[in-house]
Amino acid sequence: MKKYWIILCAGLLSMGLLAGCAGQEQNKTGQETLSAAADLIGQADADVKDLFGGGEENWTEDQSTYIGRIYTAELYDAPVTIYTTCDADNLVSSVSIWISDGTQAVSEEQLAAWQGYISDATGVSVGEMPVSEESGTQSWRWQVENTFYTLRLLGDILTLDILPAVGELRGYI
Repeated sequence: MKKYWIILCAGLLSMGLLAGCAGQEQNKTGQETLSAAADLIGQADADVKDLFGGGEENWTEDQSTYIGRIYTAELYDAPVTIYTTCDADNLVSSVSIWISDGTQAVSEEQLAAWQGYISDATGVSVGEMPVSEESGTQSWRWQVENTFYTLRLLGDILTLDILPAVGELRGYI
C-alpha cells in the first residue's frame, strides 16, 4: 500500500511539473509571436507578407489605396487577427492585434491575463490611461524604447495597438 502512494504521489508531481512547463512554453511562444508582430514595424511589406502563415492584402474598397495586410494567427493560445498599415513607401507603420472582435464578452480575468502577457513580453509595468469620455474606451499603455503598446477595451472589443514613437515623442521615451 505504501508503494502505491509513493507511485501515485510521484505521478501527480510529474503531471504538475509538466503542466508548469506547458504554461511556460505557452508564454514563451506567445512572447515570440508578440515580439514578431512588433518587429513588423519598419519592415518592407513585401518582406513580411509570408509571416504568420501569409497575410492577405488589405485595400480600400475602391482598390485605390493599399492599407497593409491582414494576418490570422494564434497568440497565447487565442486566435487573433493582426492588421498592419503601411506608409507611402510600403513600410509597415503600425500593427493592430484584434484579440476579441465583439462577438464574445471580455472577462476581467481575460483582460488581466492580456495585461500580464504584455507586461511580461515588454518587461514594462502597465500604465492605465483615463477612460475616453467620447467613446468610453478603457486603455492601458506600455512604453518600450521607441514603441508604444496600447491595449484598448471598448465594450466587448479588445485590441492591442503597437506604434512607433514619432516626432517629439521619440525624445520622451
